[in-house]
Amino acid sequence: MDIKLLNTRNLSRHSTEQVFSASDSYIAVSSGAAIAVFALDVSGKEIVLLGHTDTVSFLHFSAPNILISASSDSLLSWNLDEARTAANSGRKPSSVYIGVGLGFPKYISTLKNTILLAVGKEVVVLDTSRGSTKFLEGHEADVIFCSLISPTQVLSLSRDNNMKIWCLEEKRAISQFHLFTSAPFTEIFFDIDTLYMGSADGHLHLYEPLSGTRLKRINVENYLPSAEARSDSPSDSDTIYAQPRRYLTKSPEDVPDSECSISNSIISIFKISSTVGGGPDHETMSTFPDLPAIDVSVRTILVVVLTSGVVQLNSVSHQLLTSTSFLHNTPMLPLGYHAHSYVHGEGCTMVYTDLTESNLSVVQFRRLSLDQEQDVSVVQRCILSPTTPLLCLSQWKSPTTDSPKPKEKRKKGKPSQYSASTMKPPQQMFKPNTNANKKTVKKETPKKVPYAYPTGECRPVYEKHKLTVSDRRSPVQALAYSRDSDFIAVGLADYSAVVLKLPGGSKSVPLTGHKGPLTSVKWSALSSQVITTAGDRTCKMWDVTSGSMIIDLKYRDGNTKNCDKTEFKKDCSGAQFYYIDKFILVANQAELLLYKHHVERPEPKISKRVIGRYQRVSMGTLPSVVTCMSACNSFFSTLVMCGMADKSLGVYDFNKECLAVQIPDIHPRAPHTVAVMDGSKWVQHNPDTHNLVLTAGVSDTCKLWDIRSGQCVRGFSRQCRVATTPSVSTCVRYVAVPGDDQAVHVFDIRQTGTAAHRISSDGALVTQFSTKYPQVAVGSSEGVVTFYNDR
Repeated sequence: MDIKLLNTRNLSRHSTEQVFSASDSYIAVSSGAAIAVFALDVSGKEIVLLGHTDTVSFLHFSAPNILISASSDSLLSWNLDEARTAANSGRKPSSVYIGVGLGFPKYISTLKNTILLAVGKEVVVLDTSRGSTKFLEGHEADVIFCSLISPTQVLSLSRDNNMKIWCLEEKRAISQFHLFTSAPFTEIFFDIDTLYMGSADGHLHLYEPLSGTRLKRINVENYLPSAEARSDSPSDSDTIYAQPRRYLTKSPEDVPDSECSISNSIISIFKISSTVGGGPDHETMSTFPDLPAIDVSVRTILVVVLTSGVVQLNSVSHQLLTSTSFLHNTPMLPLGYHAHSYVHGEGCTMVYTDLTESNLSVVQFRRLSLDQEQDVSVVQRCILSPTTPLLCLSQWKSPTTDSPKPKEKRKKGKPSQYSASTMKPPQQMFKPNTNANKKTVKKETPKKVPYAYPTGECRPVYEKHKLTVSDRRSPVQALAYSRDSDFIAVGLADYSAVVLKLPGGSKSVPLTGHKGPLTSVKWSALSSQVITTAGDRTCKMWDVTSGSMIIDLKYRDGNTKNCDKTEFKKDCSGAQFYYIDKFILVANQAELLLYKHHVERPEPKISKRVIGRYQRVSMGTLPSVVTCMSACNSFFSTLVMCGMADKSLGVYDFNKECLAVQIPDIHPRAPHTVAVMDGSKWVQHNPDTHNLVLTAGVSDTCKLWDIRSGQCVRGFSRQCRVATTPSVSTCVRYVAVPGDDQAVHVFDIRQTGTAAHRISSDGALVTQFSTKYPQVAVGSSEGVVTFYNDR
């Protein structure tokens, strides 16, 4: 991150008790009752604003060119563009009175036509459109912060760390909380539904304003480079040494308070938005028009400024992006300062003053470049390479020419000319109309309305029914819905799998043949075959109609004579149909094996057995052992998501036959679940939605990643102490996470914080959302599958 000192101006003739504010065009500094306005680069002649008779207590920019100044006698509004024109022509700049005798405001915030003032122990609410004034009384100490969190609710914070939520219509506090901290708060920033508070000990506290609960505490000081790194940096009077640290081995939340120095204090908190690709007409990740959308093409960066450096964090996952330390010989941010920051198009500009030398300095933070992301997309948008294995042609003939036809028995002798085979059928010359006077009325059959996934709130939290899959109470290891959600395949720990007909499970087809507990179950795109893996180094493909095994995959080709060399090296960590059933993809050790397969269905008169053939066409090598794997099969995609033993997430591209993206340290331990947004024909998704990947690891929370930027866009608070399997709903709105309390917690992706609902408490291990209905299936350790619907 590049930081540059733009300009410095001496304010020795002004009062040391300065109050100032800044926008993207002007900087305003008060000196007693007068206000001096400078250009952004603090160069040129200043504009003096005279209108107050008492000392100015606070300055606030409600717009880039609109300045609001407050004192004990009046509250004024200045148009700085008109003031500059008047000053250049020799006239006195004029102001507009907003209020008179409102007290001595210490904080001002504005939203459209509403102005909030923190005056002593009260909050004054001014409605400029109606000309009304409201007073909110109830704090026992001076109010230091106030802001509107909704059109009818106000948040206020007093000096004794008491936070209140007010109802404007009733003019009373509807809730209040006390914020506990060992160090005083030095900076407050409110954004949508999160309150960010920086303290003097270098900690960033995140609170949920409506409930008053602290969501997270981050020791930001530990993100800064060490003193040795700063001492080795080159000296430059205008630039600051930047040392990026993208990934840490230890989370700042795990660092004890004893390791935190109180020398670093947080002085400014703000956000910067960076758009990657798409452009102004780029669509957001919105499944339905009446739901709030996540714009996955826009990244929001949380910038935290300390006395010794600047840290940029992901505003959603709060992971480190870059950190920058100030040089000790650079005259920036000394002790005893005031700072103010604002965001503009290219980044951010921070204005600060030094009380010892009375200097006004402007520092520019350049926007973090997020265009360094890999040019990858789950949706195939490029021409396939001529050498890619995805263009492999089938070496087997079609079933119609390959399967033998039954021989016809020929009769001896010539056929008679009057036989049934030679005689023509009789012709009917006419058909009498017996009901000539009766009018026939055709019955119109009502047109069937095509099914569509329900819009609006469709959270599946209501139990519908239960199915006991295993009489031996064998744990459910894997679940998979067919594409039309008419069947569900269940993998059990008793070495078998079962295909159930929904909704009641009246028809069941057992799949037996493994010699180890099943680890994964996947359907084909046509819902005619199922592929399973187990802990016996086997991978098998089954026919769901008869329950017979079609293919028993081996490490090499199926025609290899030496069977000792055809077995898999270790247990397969995953297998599925790939590229719309054209291939079978198997993950074994540090390899991705791609097989071309062919299924022959002979005529029932000859044989009922389905015959399958296969041949390995490609083998991709990864830098570490693959622990889990997932890829899209409902459309053509060349990317495969792999969770690896080195705690990283790899994206393998079969078009280039190489590892396209690798995101390190996604979990403290190796991930055991990777889920892609495969989509459904019942819901229309934005193409950018498929670039999101859900991962889960033991002793860590589930996370949602964007493979284009390599950043975590959502984190869910429930931890998984065992290897459970979370899943994402078809509408890409809900995530079902089996927690450490043996229950399933349903989260809303478009909201951060606690779980939306808690369901099932009978040892939940696996969850799977339906591809057609708002339904989730939960497999338990007792061999029971429970189905939950939205109503």
